[in-house]
Amino acid sequence: MGTVSISALSGLNSISFPRDYNPFVIFNKAGVLTACSTRSGSFRFHGAQRHSKLRTFSVGSLSPTASFRTQVGTWEAPDDGSGSEDEEEEEEEEEEELGFQSEWEEEEGKGVPAAATDAAAAVDKSTTNKYEEDLVKEVEQLLGQEEIAILQKHAAPNIKKISTEKWNPIHTLALSGMVTFMDKLLEDGLDIDVVDKDGTTALHTAIIAKKEAVISHLLRKGASPHVRDKDGATPLHYAVHVGTKRIVKLLIKYKVDVNIADNDGWTPLHVAVQSRNRDIVKILLVNGADKSRRNKDGRTPLDLGLCYGKDFKTYDLTKLLKTVPMDREF
Repeated sequence: MGTVSISALSGLNSISFPRDYNPFVIFNKAGVLTACSTRSGSFRFHGAQRHSKLRTFSVGSLSPTASFRTQVGTWEAPDDGSGSEDEEEEEEEEEEELGFQSEWEEEEGKGVPAAATDAAAAVDKSTTNKYEEDLVKEVEQLLGQEEIAILQKHAAPNIKKISTEKWNPIHTLALSGMVTFMDKLLEDGLDIDVVDKDGTTALHTAIIAKKEAVISHLLRKGASPHVRDKDGATPLHYAVHVGTKRIVKLLIKYKVDVNIADNDGWTPLHVAVQSRNRDIVKILLVNGADKSRRNKDGRTPLDLGLCYGKDFKTYDLTKLLKTVPMDREF
């Protein structure tokens, strides 16, 4: 019985083995390493474990007659352009926090008997209940008498006591993506369109933070896309301001007025031209934005674009503003 050792040399891989071993070669296809022997079958690298860009693996035989004792080595995978592990973990955490099920979880759940799933759910619920009971007992022992009295008075959230004109819990939860807790406040009777001292709703706040999942959730829950802040700006103004096309398109689907003006007479198209965002300018024009509307200073969106000077973007936006209504395939 001998030992096969594997080393990672950039894109090349080498194997050393005793003389009584049959020679074999290494293939690297689609990130999978396979060793094929000319006499004794093939071997594969298995047990891959992710760690940064390194992969650990061991060598095993696909031949029932061959027997090897394995030794762990490392292999650096090529960069495939996908997101880092940290990014994937953040996405998984966000999905979990928003109460969504990832595609991986859905795939893993397929083919599992209903009885097994129900049994697992029952065990999980029992474990959770036990943990909650133990947590309650532990925390009550940590609290003083005055703190226990406060807790006992509030079977449901007291919005007045946890809010100020600036800090409203539904705005905070929308901004942080805590949809489950946000829904709990709504179930307890909180107005989904409640405004802060600036006149903004949770929808305004979620748009500023570009929280697309939260925005969609709020709209499905009945949040109004027409509320103006103290300056007269609507959620559409904010969506154009942060430059997110998908949010702009979503709001248009909810029948917002693309020509609504704020207190200074600025329409979403004025804001889009100011931000020099060609894609959003086109979206607004195709959906009926009026390029002739003037703000309180008497300037049209085109006037604002020309004020930027003679550069490529000025000419590009000018052509767009002049031609899109006549040729929507531009």
